[in-house]
Amino acid sequence: MTDQPSGEAGRLKSLIWDFEPPRLIGTVLTGLVLAMVNALLSIALMSLIFQGEIDHLLPQGLGLGLVASAVIAVVIALGSGVPGSYAGVQDASAAILGLAAGSIATAVAAPRTLATVVALMMATSLATGVVLVLMGRFRLGEIARFVPFPVIGGLLAGTGYLILVGSIEILGGLTGQSLVGSNGIALLWPGVALALLFFVASRLGWTSRVYLGILVAAIAGFHAISRLLGVGNETATSRGWLLGPFPDGSLWPGVALRHLAEADWGLVAGEAASIATVLLIVPLTVLLYVSALEVETRRDLDVALELRVTGWANVAAGLVGGPPGYLYLADTLVTRRVIGERRGPAVIAALGVGLVVLAGGGVLGLLPQFVVGGMLLFVGIEFLVEWLWDARERMGRLDYLLMVSIVAIIATVGFLPGVAAGLIAAIVLFVIRYSQIDVVKHSLTAREHRSNIERAAAEAKYLDEVGGSVLILELQGFIFFGTAHKIMSEVRTQLDVGQAVRFVVCDFRLVTGIDSSALVIFERLALVAQEHGFVVVLTGLGDEQRTQFSDLATRSSKTVHFEPDLDYGVAWCEERLIEEVGGVSDGRRAMPEGLIERLSPYLDSREVPRGTALMHQGEPPPGLYLIVSGKATVQLEAADGSQVRLRTLLEGTLLGEISLYRDEPVTATVVTETSCRLLHLSPEAFTGLCEEDPGLAADLHAFVARTLAARVSHANRTIRALHR
Repeated sequence: MTDQPSGEAGRLKSLIWDFEPPRLIGTVLTGLVLAMVNALLSIALMSLIFQGEIDHLLPQGLGLGLVASAVIAVVIALGSGVPGSYAGVQDASAAILGLAAGSIATAVAAPRTLATVVALMMATSLATGVVLVLMGRFRLGEIARFVPFPVIGGLLAGTGYLILVGSIEILGGLTGQSLVGSNGIALLWPGVALALLFFVASRLGWTSRVYLGILVAAIAGFHAISRLLGVGNETATSRGWLLGPFPDGSLWPGVALRHLAEADWGLVAGEAASIATVLLIVPLTVLLYVSALEVETRRDLDVALELRVTGWANVAAGLVGGPPGYLYLADTLVTRRVIGERRGPAVIAALGVGLVVLAGGGVLGLLPQFVVGGMLLFVGIEFLVEWLWDARERMGRLDYLLMVSIVAIIATVGFLPGVAAGLIAAIVLFVIRYSQIDVVKHSLTAREHRSNIERAAAEAKYLDEVGGSVLILELQGFIFFGTAHKIMSEVRTQLDVGQAVRFVVCDFRLVTGIDSSALVIFERLALVAQEHGFVVVLTGLGDEQRTQFSDLATRSSKTVHFEPDLDYGVAWCEERLIEEVGGVSDGRRAMPEGLIERLSPYLDSREVPRGTALMHQGEPPPGLYLIVSGKATVQLEAADGSQVRLRTLLEGTLLGEISLYRDEPVTATVVTETSCRLLHLSPEAFTGLCEEDPGLAADLHAFVARTLAARVSHANRTIRALHR
């Protein structure tokens, strides 16, 4: 791929770069190919809108569609962050607008039909543009990504069905006469053959030049056979074999705003559901195409920019009276693969479409109807095959069934009922699936998950014995009535098996939100707590969640308690358990007495006030500290200056051993929470001890090893519990 200038400031420079002599011929030729192919596509799509009772308005509709397609192409070619992006009027919105235009045609008098249909297209394009611009401005593109994939697939496959049906109508229908009569020979079967040839070409990955060759051959072949049969253009037009009749001269539609005063805006408002459907489908498809471009370019794209640019392109299309449009993904990918990232071909293509408008009916009147219908038939087949066949391998059975059901409803009842049914089914399916997600991520006890308070051996042993009475439930996801009952079930299970439950700790750190209906479950949990004599401890609640539980806390203050996080919540439960037995002490709250006496020549006894930093993160090891009385906190100093509590140390616990034994800087800061009495073994004294009395040093090493082993043993229990 050829290098070229990039970035917003370099867009004009990159456009000029495309027209420099080494690249001029490739730029112009590629642009002309795109112009011919997509002018025909625009004609086909406008034929889809202006068919049936309003097919006589097709010449005016073609002018509007071609101008809108050229405008969209220019805006996106110059504004997109992806050089080589080519865009124009699109199929999905045209199919929906075709249905709406058909309804309008039956409800408004002929003189106002064109104005009302134009007003419908203008309103749809302008609304689509505003929605896309706002989504880009407020970076809401990610929201649309949450629409379930089966719904997107069903809507697009349903659109393909509508396009297919419209193409059959253009080709003369499927009556027995059309199959074997002159229209079948001149329209239906050639159109089907052309569509199948296009489909094979797309499956084989042929370039746009091949498509152009097929189109030229089809048009030339039609006229050659017509001449051999003695059928002139006027006769072919009267039989419906050629497009038209068209007025002589340009198809320039003039200023579309002049139609606003003549339009029946009541009928336009009556098609609000169709407009809303376009507002749903277009952003979703744009985001799907942007995702595909991210894969193609192998880089993250500015989704907000692409939404804004596409939005302004649709605003421009609306002002000229055309239908909505967006990226032509296939053309963009083919162009990039053939000549690289170029803005120039898309600009040339837009100018080429504009020339078709100026050339007018004399040129368009030479186009066979089967070419237009065949192109539409190909687009419809592509949609159906892509979403009903290719996508089946990427979807589960239930998702695929939902997608097929949406298409079936669209085919039998209508597009809007299919959209509504799809969204309702997707919501129901989501609720069912989400309710199957276990809101309780981990169910533990305080025997397996202790607080970060490092206690003396006697207290630790006691908490190991009674820790099973503290049930810890780590919750996750969004809690609503369908999932909250699992919390109650977990508690009931513990009570039913005879487990003595003293505390139930519910941690909300991983909870994204709580539905108001879920609060009923917690009210029931508070009643069960009162009945069975345990306390519910709620931890990790955000400000909004804390407000949701404020009434419950007021009514159940004796059975509901709040703590800022899980560690503080478990620590609160541990303190209550220790207080219930009047404290735990067996004379082994500090280092074994005999060992302390033997180490006394090397130890330094200190009394330090509250708030004293015993060691600082990153400093050299200060030696060993044994807390004889008091409390200290180990905290991690973050880069932004904040502190995170790692653990709390009580009397009888050891600190500083890791940095001393590994001879590394201190990994965390230790600050006293209360006044403390400490025994200190400095690094120098430790070295002297090891050299002068190896036996005593070995006893100290054994004590330190037991301390570390206890920590590792507790950590292992927690890990095993988390992996159950």
